[in-house]
Amino acid sequence: MSRLRRFVAERHWIFATTAAGGFAYAGLASLTRPFTVEADVATALPLFAAVLTMAVRVRITKRPASVMHPNCDSQRVPRSNRWSLMWVTMAIVIACWELYTYMSSPRSEHPTLSTLIELLDSTRIGKFSAFALWLALGCYLVLR
Repeated sequence: MSRLRRFVAERHWIFATTAAGGFAYAGLASLTRPFTVEADVATALPLFAAVLTMAVRVRITKRPASVMHPNCDSQRVPRSNRWSLMWVTMAIVIACWELYTYMSSPRSEHPTLSTLIELLDSTRIGKFSAFALWLALGCYLVLR
């Protein structure tokens, strides 16, 4: 087997194992009741793992800019600034939507995002799906 095929096979194995572990963890998390210690721990563990992973990655890749990009054009906007602008814009839009729906009446005609998410979390399969998607998004953001 060539090196490339072996590398791809290993990557698929790692992805499959991570996905299976994520689904199992989402299944366990879906069994918790909201606002309990168990639910808080089930949410805190992946957050802790993400923060730890990011801290290790930043420490490893932290080098002077002149070493990393010696020929880089200083006028170009860094990628992280563009992503930050997108996240800030999305947060402002969501906050405005929440305020608008919170102040509108009747509330049944203008549900907030938390009300919509509560409808999803009211069933085990909905909670499992939401938790699995949250884990997948977090894994993507941390490992990209």
